[in-house]
Amino acid sequence: MENLDSEKEQLEQIKGWLQENGLSIVMGIVLGLGGVYGWRGWQSYQADVAEEFSARITTIETHISEERYDQAVNQAQQVIAEAGNDLYVDMSRLLLARAHVSQGELDQAAKPLADVVAEKDSPLNMIATLRLARIYLAQAKLDEASQLIPSTLDGAYARAFAELKGDLALARGQDDLARSSYEQAISLANNDPSSQFLQMKLEAIPVTE
Repeated sequence: MENLDSEKEQLEQIKGWLQENGLSIVMGIVLGLGGVYGWRGWQSYQADVAEEFSARITTIETHISEERYDQAVNQAQQVIAEAGNDLYVDMSRLLLARAHVSQGELDQAAKPLADVVAEKDSPLNMIATLRLARIYLAQAKLDEASQLIPSTLDGAYARAFAELKGDLALARGQDDLARSSYEQAISLANNDPSSQFLQMKLEAIPVTE
């Protein structure tokens, strides 16, 4: 799947953010606990939990990169069942989907992605939406894929969604819409190397007289 490098960078940023800020987001809970836990003890506990799940996420990524897909699936399912932090759960869902895609199991990959898409406030929502739409495109479920494209294309994934919109239009034989979508994607690429591939897609569309 395309754009894995940029998506991987965002996942790494989120992992780092969790390690650095995971304690502050639970401070309100800590205050409510009062004397049940000492603040320092709670800090230590949360740091240990963050370190554990971060390590488990890394292990899943390693299993996938080394094509140990069954192990990756099992580990991801365990984190989804055990992690209390929604971000770790959603990261595991993305990795679970990747493991299934790597084995050509598109139906199995769609479900964990759909779970993340349903989490509207998740920082990983747009990544999951884009990946799920690509799966639907690969399955020729064009209507389902189209419904996932935002009505307004902006933000970090605007280029990717514009390209996807072009792919869907091309699959439907809508050459004019495909052409305008690819042109939009190229303009949003800002001279990124990926724009060369987009240009190739654009030039491959037959020109009608």
